[in-house]
Amino acid sequence: MSPANSLSSSIKVSKLLYKTTFFVFIESSAKGPIYHDGYIRTYIPLARKRFLNAKIVLDRFHIVQHLSRAMNRLRIQIMNQFDRKSHEYKVLKRYWKLIQQDSRKLSYKRFYRPTFRSHLTNKEIVEKLLSYSQELRQHYDLYQLLLFHFQEKQANHFFDLIEEAISCVNPIFQTVFKTFLKDKDKIMNALELPYSNAKLEATNNLIKVIKRNAFSFRNFENFKTRILIALNIKKERTKLVLSRL
Repeated sequence: MSPANSLSSSIKVSKLLYKTTFFVFIESSAKGPIYHDGYIRTYIPLARKRFLNAKIVLDRFHIVQHLSRAMNRLRIQIMNQFDRKSHEYKVLKRYWKLIQQDSRKLSYKRFYRPTFRSHLTNKEIVEKLLSYSQELRQHYDLYQLLLFHFQEKQANHFFDLIEEAISCVNPIFQTVFKTFLKDKDKIMNALELPYSNAKLEATNNLIKVIKRNAFSFRNFENFKTRILIALNIKKERTKLVLSRL
């Protein structure tokens, strides 16, 4: 075995040992079933091994992110079919965020749009973008319908639509749908159970912002105190609590 392969194997083993140690620590502190949030597949076998009665809950944010990225990749694929100097290419590139956005949240305020040389609402811009490609329109409607079922937590409708459309959609969407069907039980748990790591992610982001704004801290105790002040925590918590929405 070459030194590079040996080093790579050592890193993988050390990471696995770290994750296993982490789960053993959680198991020794927990009194009930553990709900694991995340889309990192290496954690799932470890969670099943340490917590026999645990229910795996995938992070709802990452599920929506998979759909959103598929929609964006399809838009780019269709956009590249047009000439780079064409009007269609330019507007599909400029207004990409409107295609990603939930159609129910599109603004109805009318503004002057230099690209179209007229006053248009966001809804009207999306309609113009979809008129450039029938394939884009079909996948956009499918994407919005899936978002609706997911946000309304209609798990059966969500998966019925996926199973119905998987044979006739673009390969980009097919890959995402196959992943969803493979993890159907975990996504069902995400829609049916109230558990989420949203608060944990928000707290982690706040800590990173504090560190970045301060250009790091020389003293860890001062860093910890600043975090507790920002979170309005008067007493440091020592008990593990599962976050809910």
